[in-house]
Formats: sequence, C-alpha cells, structure tokens
Amino acid sequence: MELRDLHALIAIAETGSLSAAARTLRLTQPALTASLQRLEVAVGVGLVTRHSRGAVLTEEGQYVLQKARDVVHDVGQIARLHDSLAQEPAGEVRLGLPTTVAGGLIPELIPLMQARHPQIRLHVVEAMSGVLHEQLQLGRLDLAVLFDSAPSADMRCTPLLTETLYLLVPRKHPMARLPAVDLVRVAALSLVLPGVANSIRKHIEVACLAKGLALTVLADVDSLPGILGLVRAGYCTVLPKYLAKGEIAAGHMVAVAIENPTLHWMLHLATRRDAPRPRASKATGKLIHAACANLVMRGDWAAEISTGQGLA
Repeated sequence: MELRDLHALIAIAETGSLSAAARTLRLTQPALTASLQRLEVAVGVGLVTRHSRGAVLTEEGQYVLQKARDVVHDVGQIARLHDSLAQEPAGEVRLGLPTTVAGGLIPELIPLMQARHPQIRLHVVEAMSGVLHEQLQLGRLDLAVLFDSAPSADMRCTPLLTETLYLLVPRKHPMARLPAVDLVRVAALSLVLPGVANSIRKHIEVACLAKGLALTVLADVDSLPGILGLVRAGYCTVLPKYLAKGEIAAGHMVAVAIENPTLHWMLHLATRRDAPRPRASKATGKLIHAACANLVMRGDWAAEISTGQGLA
C-alpha cells in the first residue's frame, strides 16, 4: 500500500468513475486501476463496484475512504509543519526581567536577538521577581527570569546560572580589608537592603533564620542606584557582585565574600505550563541562555552556568 493508492480511492469517491479519477490525478486509467487493485489486495476486500454509469464505493470502501482521508490529512499536516519549521521565528515576545538582572542582560540579549532572529520583537518588562511571577501567572508575560523559583504544577522553570551574594562595603570600611566574613558578623551590621518582597532580601533572611540570626535593616530601598549610592556614602549591603562591578572597579566599594554559609541563589527562566509556546518564545528562551553564558564566560558576570537546556 502506498500513499498514491489512497489518493486513487479518494479520487474515485469524489468523481464517481475510474476514468474521471484518472484525469483528476493525471494518471492513465491502467495506472489508476493498478493503484486500486493494490489497495484492495492490501486490505483484503473489494472497495469499488463498477457499473454502467461509473463506479461506487462498497461499504468496506466507505470505511477505508474515511481512514484514507485521515491519513492524507495527517501527511499534509506534517508537510505544513516542515514549512513552518523552515520559517524564521517571528512575533512579539513579552519578557519579564528583575531589576537586578535587566541592566546587564538586556545589552547582551538584544544584539543577539537582532543578529539571529530579527523578526522577533522583544517587549521587556522590568520589575521585582514577585511582580514578574504574578504577571506571568496572569498571562501578561510569555517568559520571565526569576530567582530561586522551583518548578510547580502551573510553572515550568529551567535553571540559567548560580550566583553568589557578597557583603558590599565602602572602600574605607574596616571589613573592606577582609577576604571573607562570617554570616554572624554580617547580620550584626546595620544594612540597607531591598524591601521584604525582594528575592535577595528573602534569600538573606532565610539564611539568617536557619542560623538563628536576625538582620538589622536601617532602610528598605527598592532601588539599585539608591542602594549603591548609600554604600558609597558609608553604609553596607548584601548583593551579587555583578550588580556593583562598575562601583567596585572604580574603587568606590569592596565586595567581601560571605562564609558559614556562603550565600548562593539560582536564576531561572520560567513560563506557564498551560500557555501556548510559539516558536518565537522558544527561540527567545534559548537566546537568554546563550546571553547568560556569554556574560559568564567573558568574566562579566561572576556566576556559574547551570546545566538546564532552556524551554524547549
């Protein structure tokens, strides 16, 4: 049995005669008859009854006709899928990025997107992780980069990288000369930190709670420039080194390692499990992984690449 044999049966059913079916398929009538006979041998029953006015399908022929149309339709779908996959991903992708990530990732991601997928239009929303998680659940975002976000019944998450948190102090601070400082000493400092809804703040508080420590927070500041300005003015904070690399390079502040324990957190790429996943979103997810890897390999982002494969 071949696909052309199924086309022969369909043409006979639609035209009502072997000769008309042969003309429709641009075959000789003997070739069409051979296809019909091959199909009848394969299924083991007669499919067509000929009469003076043409041909009509038997009851068995009607059953096989229905199946033949299903097969031809499915084959056509596969062919169209091939055409779709050969096309360039296109359309708008709404991407949510935490404030702590956006400034470094956007300049790396956008040129990659323009070079590899110029027909994708990226709409970037910058907000705190908690807000991004909510917007993703509401369907207002297609993808979001989130911190310490585990897969759940409604959320698909893949790891991007693992990052270390440091104590950031002014360059003249007594702790600036230390290679590392215990978490107990960090908790005893008067700190300026992001607000309680921020992922960094939650991560630090969980680590302190595990050791029976309580943080002393002078001010909740949901502004990265604001926090860095306060550190330059003499205050201390806990942040990833990546966020303050310019200030550190300029000598305005020092990043001191935290130990007992070292504070690590993981960055994830998330999407809703029940959301449609067009090719543009999948392509964007892969480029986000590539952009993070580029930043880490160049030494621009002090982190370790995770082994996740992206949102396939």
